Amino acid sequence: MGSEQTTRQGADRLSELAAEFTGWRIGRGGSGVWWAVRGNDLVRTPDVEELRVRLHELTASRESA
Repeated sequence: MGSEQTTRQGADRLSELAAEFTGWRIGRGGSGVWWAVRGNDLVRTPDVEELRVRLHELTASRESA
């Protein structure tokens, strides 16, 4: 897989996550670590699917509080 295709897939993932988790700032660092921040909440992980799961958990715990 070329770097251009990898970059495009990363951009697509960012767009999906941003649409799914409004209010969060989401990105991917130069080291390949995915991150999301909202207020004092910060999530970092090398796996984008783990990021999605953890954001769902945080969102659910905030809504039930």
